Amino acid sequence: MHITLSLAGQSVTLEAWGTTATNGNTKTMRLYFGATAVQSVSGAFSNTPWWLTATVYRTGAATQDAVAEGRVTTTQGVTFTTPTETLSGAVTVKITGQNGTAAANDIVCEGFRVRYH
Repeated sequence: MHITLSLAGQSVTLEAWGTTATNGNTKTMRLYFGATAVQSVSGAFSNTPWWLTATVYRTGAATQDAVAEGRVTTTQGVTFTTPTETLSGAVTVKITGQNGTAAANDIVCEGFRVRYH
């Protein structure tokens, strides 16, 4: 998919959701816009659904504002970041999962959606 944020005020919303395994391992999910983790939640979540969302607004050719929320059973918090991705080229968006024991399937991403505004 190719989305262009060519004017100040244009935005993109990222949403990722999934589940965690039934164990006491520490798990961390991060949502990225380019090199910036715009949201991160971490804890010893067991058999729990999770959801991360962020809306990134263009403020300049290489500046953005991002407001994000992460939930794992209860709200984990809202964050505000200011990524500095150059928007004349490609910007990678991604979700990552990391656990403390390298156990397979501790964190499963069930879906990822990008919406342009």
